[in-house]
Amino acid sequence: MEEYVNRTSESPAVQAAGETAFPAGGIAGDAGAVKPIYEEPGFWKSQWKRIKKYRKILFFLIPAAAFTLIFSYIPMLGILFAFKGPEFNLTKGDVLYNLTHGSWTFANFGNIFVDNSFWRAVGNTLIINVIRLLVCFPLSIIIAVQLSELKNQTLSKVILIILTIPNFLSWAIVIGIWSGILHPDTGALGQITGHIMAQDAWFKPLAVFFSAWKGAGWGCILFYSAIVSIDKTYYESATLEGANRLQKMWYLTLPSIMPTIALMLVLNISGMMATGFEQIYTMMQVNAGVLTDSQIVLDTYIYEISVVNRTSVPFATALGVFNGAIALALMLIGNTITTKTMKRGLW
Repeated sequence: MEEYVNRTSESPAVQAAGETAFPAGGIAGDAGAVKPIYEEPGFWKSQWKRIKKYRKILFFLIPAAAFTLIFSYIPMLGILFAFKGPEFNLTKGDVLYNLTHGSWTFANFGNIFVDNSFWRAVGNTLIINVIRLLVCFPLSIIIAVQLSELKNQTLSKVILIILTIPNFLSWAIVIGIWSGILHPDTGALGQITGHIMAQDAWFKPLAVFFSAWKGAGWGCILFYSAIVSIDKTYYESATLEGANRLQKMWYLTLPSIMPTIALMLVLNISGMMATGFEQIYTMMQVNAGVLTDSQIVLDTYIYEISVVNRTSVPFATALGVFNGAIALALMLIGNTITTKTMKRGLW
């Protein structure tokens, strides 16, 4: 072998070619050009390879993609209604006719800021949602922590299932149940409370109470799952260090689920401009469908001017676009706050 190597190294062809016979990082081509040993494929070529590799899995995404396209993206063409002039009328022609005919204007967005009913609706919406955030959000965390503290895990899961049942009831059923309970004549609590559901002063507190009764159990599922996934050895080590249950909850459980808390907090903040049309509109029916000043929220206000009265569909569309822009801004602000304070965020 040594003799073969020596003869090869002394070959005139090798000596003539010198170091260019086998250049570093590639091989010599026919025309003397250096070709790289490995050439990284382009973006589209690599994506096409991934599509061919996972083509069977992608078939499962086709129904979801089609559903999203039909019911989420195509209806977004309706945003163009917000830029139509006052001559816009849905009773004349179809949707495409109204989109292609008439003038275009930004006046609908300017009219938002001079509409007193809009500001009243914004105020009621923010009041209800801020109280919800201060009450319902911590309540879900408290329920999840308390369930995790039960020694009998089977009992805790049974309680969790019971607490989540109201979430699967429609708002019509929920309001109907509490209307019967709080009825002044036949209700179990009606003799004590009176017909408080028909009183404007109780509208906002009852809206928050119904939201907590219906959604607190469902909202605690994510927090409960995050607590259950915590490594039990941490709690054993804390016990050996002499920590009591309250200390373990404060210094171990809550910091461990802080990413989940930050995520849900950002999502709750981003939804501050939506109270839930089904709940508010169903509660409004208790007062024979009369929309009072305390019951005007953005959802019901947009519904009234666009569907019931049809006073101005372009203005209602502009309100919806403006509402979505505010929701996006709130999400960005909430993510910034949680990133600065909790060191956690959506990205």
